[in-house]
Amino acid sequence: MVEGGPLYALLRRLGWTRPDGRLDYGRASLTLVAIVWGPLVVAALSAHFLAGRSFALDWGIHTRLAIAIPLLLRADMSLHARTRSAVARFEAGRWAPGQMDRFERIVAGTIRWRDAVYPEVALLVVAVVVSQFMAWHVGGLGGRRVTMDRSLVVARWWYAVVGLPIFQFLVYRALWRWVIWTRMLWKLSRLRLAPVATHPDLAGGLQFLSWPSIGFGYVIAALSATQAGVWADQILYHGVKIVELKGYALVFVIAGLVVALGPLLLVAGQLWRCRYQGLYDYGTLASDYTQRFQERWIAQRQRDDLLGSADIQSLADLANSYNVVDKMRFWPFGLRTVISIALAALLPIAPLALLEMSVPKLLFRLAGALLGKPG
Repeated sequence: MVEGGPLYALLRRLGWTRPDGRLDYGRASLTLVAIVWGPLVVAALSAHFLAGRSFALDWGIHTRLAIAIPLLLRADMSLHARTRSAVARFEAGRWAPGQMDRFERIVAGTIRWRDAVYPEVALLVVAVVVSQFMAWHVGGLGGRRVTMDRSLVVARWWYAVVGLPIFQFLVYRALWRWVIWTRMLWKLSRLRLAPVATHPDLAGGLQFLSWPSIGFGYVIAALSATQAGVWADQILYHGVKIVELKGYALVFVIAGLVVALGPLLLVAGQLWRCRYQGLYDYGTLASDYTQRFQERWIAQRQRDDLLGSADIQSLADLANSYNVVDKMRFWPFGLRTVISIALAALLPIAPLALLEMSVPKLLFRLAGALLGKPG
């Protein structure tokens, strides 16, 4: 669901793909970072040595170009592999019996959306326009005093014309790809799905639909790294305390979870009906079986054939099956998926703690906490 569209066609022409058609992540990341970040670093360092402190210390800029862009490219690879596996699993498992023609039309429509030219062209135009406002007015370098130093001017222009537009385009494209996947989930949720209440994944067998959400975690990590760079600038240069950012970090994590996992709730209604019907069916079966078990082995005390009988094991198996149905979730994702996405949002932000606390002091505090030292 990712390897298509104008950008991917351009990458293939540039030779940034492997013989099997997949993106060559190492080559693409190193080359693109060298293009968008390398000239800016050279110009910024020249300005730093010639004119004193410059925006070479602006962490928000460097995290966008050197960290977020490789993560966004990695998101492309992960999303493609995971959406492809999820679609293949859906087809192989026949989770929409008798509706495979509709399923194939849904897949074909999704591919058309993926390969459409106009949306990516529109996103590129938006990225170029918005990046100019950010670079020169309200964000990025806009808040810094403009000097006449030639190196600084070159760096500013390179960031505004090349670096920031490419970063924003990759972000918009990743979000557009997620919209396409969300649309496909919506289409699938309108089919008459056939989840199985006793499936051990506790999601009716549909937990594989959450695989792309883990791939989207790379997009969240890229945005988190960008936000961490902006916050680092605020802490270092504007006197903002880390404590003041806790609320914003919490909102960011919650927003990431909602965007990554929210589309999966489109199938919640069918999973709820599956669980309700499963509890009714297995409850009825359990009532019939336990009543006969009670009558044979307890009421009539027919215990001559008790040894070697499979009735007791069958009773235990039935209880286990009922417990699986009773624990079935209304959402097709588990705790591990939630933790993975939350970590993707939190890990890039975690190093900010080092800005207000030295590493030795932080290690002593951690050691004290582990050894039970009072706070």
